[in-house]
Amino acid sequence: MRFHAARLPLMLGSSFLVFLTGCHRKTPSVDIRPVRSIVVQPTDSAPGEPLTGQVSPHRTVALSFRLPGKIIERNVSVGSIVHAGQVVARLDDMGATQTLQAATADVAVAKANLVQMEALRKRAAALLPVQAISHNDYDDVIRRYHTAQSTVQSTQARMGIAQDSVNHTRLTVDSDGIITERLAEVGEVIAAGEPVLRMAQSGERDIQFDIPASLTRATGLMGKTFPVCLDAEPAICTTARLYELAPDADPLTRTYRANAILQSPPGDMTLGSVVIGRMTLTDRREIRLPPSALTAQDGKPAVWVLDAGTSTVTLRQIEIARYTASDVLVSSGLNVGERVVTAGVQALYPGQKVTLLNDADVRP
Repeated sequence: MRFHAARLPLMLGSSFLVFLTGCHRKTPSVDIRPVRSIVVQPTDSAPGEPLTGQVSPHRTVALSFRLPGKIIERNVSVGSIVHAGQVVARLDDMGATQTLQAATADVAVAKANLVQMEALRKRAAALLPVQAISHNDYDDVIRRYHTAQSTVQSTQARMGIAQDSVNHTRLTVDSDGIITERLAEVGEVIAAGEPVLRMAQSGERDIQFDIPASLTRATGLMGKTFPVCLDAEPAICTTARLYELAPDADPLTRTYRANAILQSPPGDMTLGSVVIGRMTLTDRREIRLPPSALTAQDGKPAVWVLDAGTSTVTLRQIEIARYTASDVLVSSGLNVGERVVTAGVQALYPGQKVTLLNDADVRP
């Protein structure tokens, strides 16, 4: 009994210390992060979709010889202005000229033979009624006469082909234009149809530009007319009509190559000039976010979406249509009415509770 009585004060003291320690322990607080946010609301498209393009020829022609041969002369170079019927290059025509001379001689022989057979035919026609020749001899003369006629026609056709061959050793242009590329040099032996020069035809001109995928989904895009101005001289403007759009996107830029024909292009819009066009789309509404709302998930753009019921955030991937100087245009991944965090995104984690800052709160 003495042993238990002696230890009783010690045990009571220990219990009292444990009680005091428990009274001083603090309950851990929940980390609530203050953030700024906006409610997702689509807005009308911008009044002008900026597009940068380059003036290019509407039609480009590859100039080539119809015959194989060796180039012995080229009269133009890149930038040369040419006119219809102008000779721009020549092939070695020695073989073609000799062929033409031989064909011309064959025609002369055939015509002389025809003249002789014509005289025999007339003589046979006069002798047959008096039975001076037999019918077999007369038929033989008529057959030889017809053969002489056919020989003249055949040799004349071969002479025409030889003459065309000589003419085809000279490369001429069919319309006015400007030489844009030189593809063969003097001294080269080329095949028939191999391009020698490339020419941009005069007259109509195009602009080539790349448009984002978001524009391709707009209705009534083909045939749309929009204003374009010179980048170096914004006061020089005209209009262009979209007539061609690539069916697939560029593998690097993910944009689509488009061609628009210029309406009455000014003289200052020369080939290669940089122009700025603005395409207005009235049938499209866009979701715009400030750049500060963006973060990343698995290397793809994402944003923090706030659950109003639990005041927690969830990371969600989105697709970007394009970037502007002040906004990010979202093509998919967000719904109208959702609240997106726009400031404080780098310090958040999934499921974290947040509180919304007032507009008057200027804390970062």
